Amino acid sequence: MKTEEKTDPVVSVGFETVEVFRFTLEDEVRKKVGIPVEGFEPQMFLQVFPGLVETDFDGVEASIGGYVIENGRLEHKIDETKLIHSAAQAISREGYKTLLHNIAQRIEVDFTTDGTITDIIGALTSEG
Repeated sequence: MKTEEKTDPVVSVGFETVEVFRFTLEDEVRKKVGIPVEGFEPQMFLQVFPGLVETDFDGVEASIGGYVIENGRLEHKIDETKLIHSAAQAISREGYKTLLHNIAQRIEVDFTTDGTITDIIGALTSEG
């Protein structure tokens, strides 16, 4: 008997889609908060997008280390094997794919069917 596997809603998303997602998020932060010198960090996005929650950033890779939910709060964990710099907390390009994945799962947008970045951004710009 074949067991049914849960489909990853972001598996079929290509590099271009993740880049559109990244650009859209960053562009809104630039418009509403300004241009960050050290890169884009979760708190900037949480400030601009009322539909985002801290758990969306769980497992998101940063320039150095990554983000985890610990004791119910979002924490940046530094990879101490690397040279630390001021942009250590900035979300990496790979981190945006994880962020997209987490959001898509939470709001049940499936890119293998008819889900779009517009669906994701629409959910992020509205509260609840």
